[in-house]
Amino acid sequence: MHITPETHIADIAAASPGTIRVFQRHAIDFCCGGKRPLSEVCSEQGLEYRDLVGELEAAGTSGSDDRDWTRAPLGDLIDHIVWHYHESLRSELPRLDGMARKVFEVHGRQHPELGNVLSHVRRLRTELEQHMVKEELALFPVIRKLAEGRRLEPLTSGAGLSTPIGMMEHEHEDTGRVLAELRQVTRGYEPPDDACNTYRGLFHGLAELERDLHTHIHVENNILFPRALEKRPATVQ
Repeated sequence: MHITPETHIADIAAASPGTIRVFQRHAIDFCCGGKRPLSEVCSEQGLEYRDLVGELEAAGTSGSDDRDWTRAPLGDLIDHIVWHYHESLRSELPRLDGMARKVFEVHGRQHPELGNVLSHVRRLRTELEQHMVKEELALFPVIRKLAEGRRLEPLTSGAGLSTPIGMMEHEHEDTGRVLAELRQVTRGYEPPDDACNTYRGLFHGLAELERDLHTHIHVENNILFPRALEKRPATVQ
């Protein structure tokens, strides 16, 4: 895509998934806070606009195998979200929960901040597990029907999707705040010198979780949801 100073971060990431790595490297929010012009973000973070555009253009033409989800069928996109992101979370969240509990039990006296780490991890697990169920059992089936032109209840057709989508976006914002708090309490996921391997493994896993969740939320907020809102059913009950 042609990038200008007014191009939104989210649009760049959606059109060229390879650019996500560039945004992550510069700590630029491309998911919940991605609907902002590139020039504004550069100014705020003290980045040279031309240099950043060069990085983005190079990443966007790097031959990445990432599929262009802005054009793929919505059903395929939903399958990708469920199998690539949701199923991974269902195994990773319990693992990190267990590690956080163990690390707190062993190192909590020397590092009391681990109590906050455990609390944040458990909050993420509870809220994300509930969030995924709501998407898979309620919102995603409606989007699938819209994409296939199937009959829908009047309240779920057209603009009626804006309410449940707005709720999911609000929960995404909550997740972003918890991740920011986790990053702060762990000092950027940097383990102390006396950390054992489990301690280090926990912080590495949390950093990976943050990275994947940012991409996950971006795909839903900036690709799936806008495309779903544009759909209209062929027939409505």
